[in-house]
Amino acid sequence: MPDEITLSTYELHYFPIHALGATSRAILSIAGADWEDRIQSFETWKTDKELTPFGSLPILTVHDTITTHTDGDNAIAKTTTKRIPEADVIERFLAKRLGFLGSNPEEELEICIALSQTITIHNVWVFRVVPASAMGSEVREKILKAFLEVTLRNWILNCEKQLRANSKGSYLVGEKVSLADIKTAVLMDMFLAVQGVETYLNEQIAPGLWRLKEAIDTSPGYREYRRSEAFREQDAMTSKKVSHNWKGLITPDLTSLFEHKI
Repeated sequence: MPDEITLSTYELHYFPIHALGATSRAILSIAGADWEDRIQSFETWKTDKELTPFGSLPILTVHDTITTHTDGDNAIAKTTTKRIPEADVIERFLAKRLGFLGSNPEEELEICIALSQTITIHNVWVFRVVPASAMGSEVREKILKAFLEVTLRNWILNCEKQLRANSKGSYLVGEKVSLADIKTAVLMDMFLAVQGVETYLNEQIAPGLWRLKEAIDTSPGYREYRRSEAFREQDAMTSKKVSHNWKGLITPDLTSLFEHKI
């Protein structure tokens, strides 16, 4: 009999905000995994970052208990530990291991294609819109307007088209929730926290996305996590540290966070 993993536990090392840790926390919660938040203090980060592989968070620590079967009924259990840096890598690792990346190569490909749309718009937001928060008001407004009226609109249209085309269910691909669905719902939370975005992203304009987000948010494990004190504290700290006040939208605080990859 081959070796087998009989128990896995996870620690997600990240700040007490949503941001780059939100999707991984959602995956772990929805899967019902045995995991805990390892919260990084902002006050000690300047020193602590030197202890990380790339000077950034999140980092996932995985503890796997592997049982080796010997002759007869004997078995030897050994726990191995690995640390995984970088948000995208962590998300794909967890999705693959916990069943959110399809059941065959064809499904995985379709999920990755759908996922790419969300990754693209997230990158536009982080690397194009967020840096504009430190620029003059005329530039900020021009860049934001282009994002809302072109980039966000096209993303919504593409997502709605794919959701309508999926005859198997209300998800982006197939009949089961995938990484693409989870990351999309998390991204919607991020956008909807910004004052004024509801004009461009709402249930009337994006009914498919709204149903998808509701399905993710009401998944038993994730629903429980969203009601937890930890999640409420992350909400409060996200509002404080990742302020949205650009005529009610973005402040330079947000630029600072992403410049330092936190």
